[in-house]
Amino acid sequence: MTIFSAPARARLRASRSTRRVGRLAVIGALVAGFGVAPVSAQAPSVVEVQPGDTFSAIAARFTGSANQWRKLYRADRTGLANPNRITVGMRFELASDARGGRYLRLLAPGPHQASADASTRVATGTAPAPATTPAAPAAPATTAAVPAAATSVRDPLVIGVLPNIPAAALTAQYERMQRYLERGGAQKVTIVVPRTFKDFFDATMRGDYDLAVAAPHFARVAQVDRNMIPLVVYQPQINALFVAPNDSKVAGARDVRGAAVGFANPTSLVAMYGQQWLKQAGLEPKTDYEIRPARTDLGVGRMLLSGDAAAAIMSNGEFRALPGDESSRLKVVDVIAKMPNFIIVAHPRIDPNQLNRVKGQLKGFLADPEEGAPFSQASGFTGIVDVDSSTMNELDAFAPATRRAMGVGN
Repeated sequence: MTIFSAPARARLRASRSTRRVGRLAVIGALVAGFGVAPVSAQAPSVVEVQPGDTFSAIAARFTGSANQWRKLYRADRTGLANPNRITVGMRFELASDARGGRYLRLLAPGPHQASADASTRVATGTAPAPATTPAAPAAPATTAAVPAAATSVRDPLVIGVLPNIPAAALTAQYERMQRYLERGGAQKVTIVVPRTFKDFFDATMRGDYDLAVAAPHFARVAQVDRNMIPLVVYQPQINALFVAPNDSKVAGARDVRGAAVGFANPTSLVAMYGQQWLKQAGLEPKTDYEIRPARTDLGVGRMLLSGDAAAAIMSNGEFRALPGDESSRLKVVDVIAKMPNFIIVAHPRIDPNQLNRVKGQLKGFLADPEEGAPFSQASGFTGIVDVDSSTMNELDAFAPATRRAMGVGN
């Protein structure tokens, strides 16, 4: 991905796909909110990054001053981990939050990004040189000229992975994907396994990852709220399991009335399906059963075997990850639901050509005998395939609960 950071004054051009209807209303509301005059009454609500642009200069089109760029930058909403670094072809939309606050939000790459990158290379006559000193977004441009040579930084492709099983096991699995992707491409890859589901969700929504291996409901919220791009989905579907000790008399949902039910993670999609299944059996949390999350010192398996929980809801992957001396003493009472497996989503800042190349690599990963086959054996994944809109749409029912669980308003 070619990344530009140039200390030149921005030359903003409205995206050709942006409708002109309602622009004056948007700018008028913004002026009222900030108390500053816009550069132009015709400033568009969606802008496309051009060579030489900086985030501060883009913000200046709406605030009237590059020094006020922070008013339009939200670390948790804009979609940029670092506002110093933007790419030609990125598109920013003037958005509002539930309280009426305004901010710039990164959209998917525009239709002209590839051609813009190509024209930059032709104009400079050489491949862009690595950037050495990124421009501070707060500093207004001092010259009108576009730099003679655009700058770029080729960073590692950062892949965040949901920590659904112990970090050591997960890291060992995804180091195989790292080696495979590096072998097939010119770019380095960094695998990040955060500590908790919340840490993963927040980092994904901030734009810390180029790719995120996400739980399906996280992937849908990231798509809707941050314009993340669904690339592929793992196969097979996830089985949500109702599990109990081998010597237990638990044979169904009603047998846990008045008892504790263990969950590997109460914010997971499996947990949401499990609570829905228990509700259909007439059981309400806190009233009819206790939700008991796993702890670092007491995982779900040990929780069941020690009597700390009468039964548990977990995925087949979580059951597979239990130590053998625990899983052998547990039984699957029922398969309560089937749901989409993990979905890999991409940040819209990634160049479309690179995105297509990485997607092709991912779809061929499990067929690789050196790295993919051992990954498949360890993880239980049997395929990596295209994800369709119907798969994403069916997750909408869980989006509000996901946002609440993750502490976000919308």
